[in-house]
Amino acid sequence: MAELGDPGGHDDWEVVAGTAYDRGNPANGAEDTVLVHGAEAEARRVYADTVAMAADRGYEYVRLSSGGREVESWPQATGWTV
Repeated sequence: MAELGDPGGHDDWEVVAGTAYDRGNPANGAEDTVLVHGAEAEARRVYADTVAMAADRGYEYVRLSSGGREVESWPQATGWTV
């Protein structure tokens, strides 16, 4: 498996969108749909386009990963630290 930034990993990028099985009960999980698996440039384009429409399409999350490691995700984690 290629590491992030490894030239050999140019086709190991993936965008996954999750759709909740039951929007009223997120604990029931979500179905993952792979939107693209390929080169970094295309994966980043698909990720940006998908995030722009994610709420309208009812996605629970969108993830961009490379080599099995998450690079970016929507919605971004938020929270207060004390």
